[in-house]
Amino acid sequence: MLCQACQQRLATVHLSTLFPVEGLGEEPETERKQHLCEECADAYFASTPGMNSARGLICLSDSYRSKLYDLLEAVHPEAFDNTDSEACRRASKLMQDFLRLHLKKDNIEMNEDAFQMLCQDFFCSHHFYTRIDEHKKRKP
Repeated sequence: MLCQACQQRLATVHLSTLFPVEGLGEEPETERKQHLCEECADAYFASTPGMNSARGLICLSDSYRSKLYDLLEAVHPEAFDNTDSEACRRASKLMQDFLRLHLKKDNIEMNEDAFQMLCQDFFCSHHFYTRIDEHKKRKP
């Protein structure tokens, strides 16, 4: 898939943002998906308030991430359900709680910015989407 911003490079960053529908209060929400290359994603995050432009400085090792995915899939296979916005929201919350718990179990301490960087790496990277595809293939 090509980057939606530049239309030149492969999209490797996939974002989903939920917005409340104007005038309807808390519900329903509309979802906006963006598929960006690394360069356009860097520009987006650098120009978006509250986004950490250094988000790629901290990431999980491939072996630790894979171990966590295996455990997550065994204990919470619903975390790999991205069929609709509500499923994605539930999975995101579940994975944040799961990651926080396992980092604490492994005595890995960090501030909230660092945790958010690891969350990005854990469930917003191509590793996660590859794992979703593998999970769907194995699902009966």
